[in-house]
Amino acid sequence: MILSTGQNGHVTEPRRTSRSDRMAGITKYYDDHAASYAATTMAIDTSRQLQRLVDLLPPGARILDAGCGSGRDLTQMARLGFEPVGVDASVGLARIARRNSGCPVHVGDLRSLAFEDASFDGVWAMASLLHIERSELPDVLSSFSHILRPGGVMFASVKRGTDDVRDDTGRWFTLYDEDSWADHLRAAGLRVIEVIGEPASRNAVGGKTGPGWISSLARR
Repeated sequence: MILSTGQNGHVTEPRRTSRSDRMAGITKYYDDHAASYAATTMAIDTSRQLQRLVDLLPPGARILDAGCGSGRDLTQMARLGFEPVGVDASVGLARIARRNSGCPVHVGDLRSLAFEDASFDGVWAMASLLHIERSELPDVLSSFSHILRPGGVMFASVKRGTDDVRDDTGRWFTLYDEDSWADHLRAAGLRVIEVIGEPASRNAVGGKTGPGWISSLARR
């Protein structure tokens, strides 16, 4: 298999990579490194982004943290008086998130969420959809739209760029530009509130400069 190296030392993915193998490898990485990953990411300040979401939600809103990792954001949501629920594909991270936040946390794949329609006021997908394959994203965003109550709001952030890349940990990421990301949100039946591109910055995990980010808010 031939791999081509892209910007920042990332590797562009061949189109024939197995989807099941790719996601299985990503989940295994987070299980194998759950403690160290949780300890490193716990210190990242997401309060600015979270405030943008909660300002649009009613008091005590029920929020799904999709890809909750260490439980850092679940803890913030609970302190603000909301009703957060976490889900993560990694058994190890789900266990840590449950312990750190005291919130309910489910082990589950974002591609097949087991929640009822219209069961959340908000969805928080901070740096989690970036692992979803481009071909699978429409179904995932559609499922998020369905679990939101009418008027509910989703925050999502993904890496900014083009194509699929792999970092030096072996994890694959799907990158988007602002226009294509907004198009995906609209195709899922969501009304775009904002899509903001942010410049590249040093990665909290590993300390290396990586792609910039896109953050978005959309309403059902």
